[in-house]
Amino acid sequence: KVFREMAEQLEAASSTPSIQEATTSTTEAASVTSSTQEATDELYVSEAGQEADDGAGCAASLDPDLLCSICLDFLFEPLTLKCRHSFCRLCLLQASRLAPDGGACPQCRAEISFDPKTHALDQGLAAKIEEAVPPDELEARRAHTTATLEKMAAANSGPYPLFVMRGSERGFAPGATVSLHFFEPRYRLLARRAWEGDRRFLWAQSEPTAPGEAGLQPQAALLVVLESARFRAGGEADVRGRGEALVRLGRSYVEAGSGGLWLATVDESARPSSALPRASPPPGSADPSMLEGTAQRLRDAIARGAPAYNRGQARRCADIYLRAAREELRVSGARLVRDSLQAEEADGGRA
Repeated sequence: KVFREMAEQLEAASSTPSIQEATTSTTEAASVTSSTQEATDELYVSEAGQEADDGAGCAASLDPDLLCSICLDFLFEPLTLKCRHSFCRLCLLQASRLAPDGGACPQCRAEISFDPKTHALDQGLAAKIEEAVPPDELEARRAHTTATLEKMAAANSGPYPLFVMRGSERGFAPGATVSLHFFEPRYRLLARRAWEGDRRFLWAQSEPTAPGEAGLQPQAALLVVLESARFRAGGEADVRGRGEALVRLGRSYVEAGSGGLWLATVDESARPSSALPRASPPPGSADPSMLEGTAQRLRDAIARGAPAYNRGQARRCADIYLRAAREELRVSGARLVRDSLQAEEADGGRA
């Protein structure tokens, strides 16, 4: 029994140092881990500070109000719209050139009420930019903007955008007034391009043909000069201008990504000297001036009848339209009979 107790005491005594050693090792490992973490944290803080120092003066460090949402760089020659969104002059010009509804703010689609090419800068924003951006970065942007604007100007002097629509020969002549409403995306783009360029576009009565193929002659077109343009919120455009000259189309092609917009050069060697020959109207057809009068009378009837219909007075609206239709039949019918009799008399005289 005594020997057993002594053996147990010896066993306990021999195991105590091992526990102490394990505890010491664990403590030392924890100390090493803590030191490593501190070193890592210190390195991270040091690198973050270095990155912050390296980013000083770049666009990422600027006030967000001084950044353009199109190029994501600092505003250069800033323009502020009525909706209070601001953009670089060049960015706004490029956005209006590429988008059919370029007359709208790229951010909120509010209407742009001025020409980005000539509108005055937002002097308050420009002053803040000059204070926040280093001179060398400002000079680099100035050089880039100047070069890009020169390229855009050169592009505007190239092929003309081409509008294709069959119209009356009376309006398809030099000096004629041209009033058009553009609603197709490709022609909304045409209106924007022409208005912000040299204010000219071509009007052809059919899609271009290939000159010289199968004996085809160069196709005629009317060169139109814009005098006014009104761009609606959705991008549709009402334009008014005059025919400048009858020309012959040269090279013609559809611009990629434009939704089908034709571009065409003018063949100066084949420029017509006068209006196109007037085709004889088919027997019994109405004179263009007669059709214009009919259209105006119908517009007047609609202007009187539509308000009545909107007020719930459908019967009054129908009466207005019926009276207009009867009057039109009376006027147009009498004129057609008169023209027919005159034609018969002329034929009899020749016989």
